[in-house]
Amino acid sequence: MSVRMCGTAYDEKILFKELTILLYHGVTNCTSHGIENYSNKHISHDVFRNQMARVKHYCTVLSIDDVMEICQSGMPYPPYSVVISFDDGFRNNFTQAAPILDELSIPAVFYVASGMIGTERMFWVDHIEDCINLTQVDHLEIGLGTEKKRIPLESSEAKIQAVNLIKTFCKNVAITQRDDVLRELQIQSKVTPSVEHAENYQVMNWSEVVALNNHSLFTVGGHSLYHDILSQLPEKQMMNDIDLSLDLLKNYLNCQIFHYSYPEGQVQHYNNSIISFLKSRGIRCCPSAVHGTNPQGMDLFHLRRIMVGFHGVSFPFV
Repeated sequence: MSVRMCGTAYDEKILFKELTILLYHGVTNCTSHGIENYSNKHISHDVFRNQMARVKHYCTVLSIDDVMEICQSGMPYPPYSVVISFDDGFRNNFTQAAPILDELSIPAVFYVASGMIGTERMFWVDHIEDCINLTQVDHLEIGLGTEKKRIPLESSEAKIQAVNLIKTFCKNVAITQRDDVLRELQIQSKVTPSVEHAENYQVMNWSEVVALNNHSLFTVGGHSLYHDILSQLPEKQMMNDIDLSLDLLKNYLNCQIFHYSYPEGQVQHYNNSIISFLKSRGIRCCPSAVHGTNPQGMDLFHLRRIMVGFHGVSFPFV
């Protein structure tokens, strides 16, 4: 088996002995228009099926509960240990990904932003993409920091650069400042963002989340209320966000929630205060989105994942 990561050869000995957690957001069978899904956040149905077939054939597929048991036992991971995970709660997790996983008997964990479930709300990062994708204006003048920045939109390439620029800014400022940018973007682009503009923007309803949770192969965990970055919230608001997100899941799923993942999930997006509060609410495992694999003994609240397909990140088992 050849092993690659991010387009370069990856040490097969590492994947043999360490835990690989694959991170997906969506699986799609619909055609995107303009720059919608330019980042490949939603990978194609056929690509996902092929990846899962390879995982089934070559790897030891574990559930997230298996990982906790192995960590607690102190035993090494089986050869080529892999966990399949999904973040956010997009509807295509239920309509496209779950049937493939079920067919191949592959377990998976779905981390959902519970305040989004059953609504027509759009994730704020998709709000940016939708406005810029559909706008007819040739440039924006939006305040990103201390002064307004002229952002050209005269080509698909320019629009992609604009989305990346605004997303990066919004991920590194206070949520109130992010929301100011989103409002200004909607005004200047003359686009009202909507989940009706692209099937990939739609989220699951509660019946679908309950069905996933009731499936013997699948686990549902939390992922905040609305995908706000937890480290950017004041401490009391952060606690309230986690409380409400878990209470919603517990009430609809009628079970205790032990799993979570951090929105965005890079090192600056979570901290010890967040981890301590998650533990106080009974969370036992909360992976990040930091790129990489996990040696034996890796802390369950700092587990790394590989965001397959996103901005060209390669599937590791090719």
